[in-house]
Amino acid sequence: MILADLVGAQGVFVIADGHIEEDWHKSFALRVRPLPQVTVIATPADIPPGTALLPADALPTKAALEALVQNPALVLVRGDPRLIREANDHATVMTLLRATLKPTEGPVGRWINRPISFRMSALALRLGIGPDPITWFTLALAMVMAVVLGQGGMEWLALGGLLFQIVSVTDCVDGDIARVSWAMSRRGALLDTACDTVANLGFVIGLMTGVMRTYGLQYAWIALACVVLLVCGIVAMSILVRIGPKRGSFDVLRAALTRRLEGRPMLQAVTLTIERLFKRDVYVLVACGFCLSGLAWVLPGMLLGGLCIWLGAVAWCAPLIVADTEGLLLPPHMRQL
Repeated sequence: MILADLVGAQGVFVIADGHIEEDWHKSFALRVRPLPQVTVIATPADIPPGTALLPADALPTKAALEALVQNPALVLVRGDPRLIREANDHATVMTLLRATLKPTEGPVGRWINRPISFRMSALALRLGIGPDPITWFTLALAMVMAVVLGQGGMEWLALGGLLFQIVSVTDCVDGDIARVSWAMSRRGALLDTACDTVANLGFVIGLMTGVMRTYGLQYAWIALACVVLLVCGIVAMSILVRIGPKRGSFDVLRAALTRRLEGRPMLQAVTLTIERLFKRDVYVLVACGFCLSGLAWVLPGMLLGGLCIWLGAVAWCAPLIVADTEGLLLPPHMRQL
């Protein structure tokens, strides 16, 4: 059913000798799309001529979907490299999850967070858990993290830093599930962005409160500056995305930086390399490491400097983001929403 939606098919024929579980309704409800006409037939002979054929025990890759769009009567058979079929269902799901890895994923996400989140996503898919419950769970965990950090003391700061890393990993799961089950929606993307915002604000407020309780009120001015700058940056990016592409996440900033520096390859490469250090998975891991090492007092100054650089990049790229009414700066998986 999802395949029919993606390639623009009007109907689907399912070869079966009995009742089949109609588990595709959930994805279509989330995507707010009309369900194509479904016809259950007993033998392949009942399939109308010119109908695309796919084996039921394999799943199409992006290349297969693109080929079906070009040739609506394409016949894909077992063994075709454009189909995924591993030794068992778990291996097939893991292969599909790895295929959703974004090209812009940094080394921390690629080698640390995603291998863990993929296994969590596979378990959630097997249990029939959709992306929204995972998002709400991550949001609740982020609130717990903020409270723990705010207690102050070396042990609480260490535990809060560890929880921040766990939040960063679980935050990947809802997106993994949405992409692999084609349950992506604007509402889900908005909810995920809101969850990220709450987690980031919760970490900064909780960390600053905990640091002041542990090391003294001399950190109060840095704490206030960090909170104000972060809120200003979040509000500014939210307004820019709303005016420009009208959807999506703060990932548009990287695409805007890339376009800003076109024609200057050396400067572009250096800037985008530095930008990767500001990706959430990187700074979360760094923050976790400092908290676990008893060096949480170093983080306020680092955050203040990083937020100033981030706000400068937002201001520099603001005209491009506002002008992007067609959503060309959005990541590929967001453009179809």
